[in-house]
Amino acid sequence: MNVVQTPAPGAAQKPSPGADELVARARALAPQLRERALQAERDRNVPLESVRDYIGAGLMRTLMPRRWGGYEQDHETQFNIAIELGRSTCGSSAWCLNYLTDHACMLAQFPDEAQHDIWSRDVDACIATSAAPTGKAEETPQGYRLNGEWSWCSGLRHSQWIMLGGLVHRDGGHPDMRLFLVPVSELAQIDTWFCAGLRATGSNTVRADDVMVPRHRSLSFSTMRDANPPGAQVNPNPMYRTPFLAVHTYALLGPALGLARGAYADFTQWTRKRVLTYTQLAIAQHVPVQMTIADIAAQIDVAELLARRCLAKARADYSGMSMETRALLRRDFTYAMRVLRNAMDMLIKISGSAGLLDSNPIQRCWRDVHAISSHVVMNWDVPAENFGRMELGLDRNEAYPAF
Repeated sequence: MNVVQTPAPGAAQKPSPGADELVARARALAPQLRERALQAERDRNVPLESVRDYIGAGLMRTLMPRRWGGYEQDHETQFNIAIELGRSTCGSSAWCLNYLTDHACMLAQFPDEAQHDIWSRDVDACIATSAAPTGKAEETPQGYRLNGEWSWCSGLRHSQWIMLGGLVHRDGGHPDMRLFLVPVSELAQIDTWFCAGLRATGSNTVRADDVMVPRHRSLSFSTMRDANPPGAQVNPNPMYRTPFLAVHTYALLGPALGLARGAYADFTQWTRKRVLTYTQLAIAQHVPVQMTIADIAAQIDVAELLARRCLAKARADYSGMSMETRALLRRDFTYAMRVLRNAMDMLIKISGSAGLLDSNPIQRCWRDVHAISSHVVMNWDVPAENFGRMELGLDRNEAYPAF
């Protein structure tokens, strides 16, 4: 990407577009994403044109601090944007583009010097992540030394930076789970992304060989989990002081909800014209199909209602959130994902053999929703256990430090 002249923090800013305007821009972008979807899968990469269109529409700045030229909209605005991206039926584009915006929100929680390192050079810098601590992180007097490999790096091919997860072991207690901001240019990229779903995300692997990270480019995950990150000292909007997983799970659910709505719309329009092969009777007149459609539509609506209740609860108490509320949000976001996955299974089943063709967007949406639901953050067991424990008067399970 080109280096962009960045306004100095505290400088006067132009009026920001409102939430409705940003969502409308995402809606206008969706047709291009749809046109490029099949080629994106074949290339195993989100087209560069789509990334440029997204940045050009200003959507990368939705959750970015105003002092850097961002819009500081809330998470529900970005959730609505993600739904519109997902309606395109290109789940890979919705996934990557939505995460580029969410990662800007994460950068706002890093120390101020780290924000300067990136946004003073390019306010629209793209940041990938691989938070799972699969590589080795070693603390040194100068900062941290990284070695090893990190997989699942969605959006890597279009990013200048990446946040890598690592465990820092100190004397006694649990290791410190941290995120490390690293220039992509300092890492080797390995082409490993051959996957049944989200094929175009280019979620390849990176390898670090004695890569040094200064201290200010590292952030303890516990400060994000417990809503007291260092970046909140310079970015006072409560959005930057939220229990991370309790709120940011929205970023996975939004694209999936959009995919479900896009696939459902395609199915209903398609099925109005379909006939049974051997009888030529209209499938739309088939009562079991009508009843199944009602079931699918209700499940998609239930998932959205749960998600919007979560977002409203979070917004009402961003930084003072109780552990009970955190458990409820995690329960509902992950349960909504289960409901969407079930709805997509029903949809592909009644689509018949024609629904499995590469040219049919329904199968792509089905695969992509399953891929999103397999993400560790969407694992139902952990939030279900912790919610149940609290309902029974027990503390959360300390085996899950990210909770």
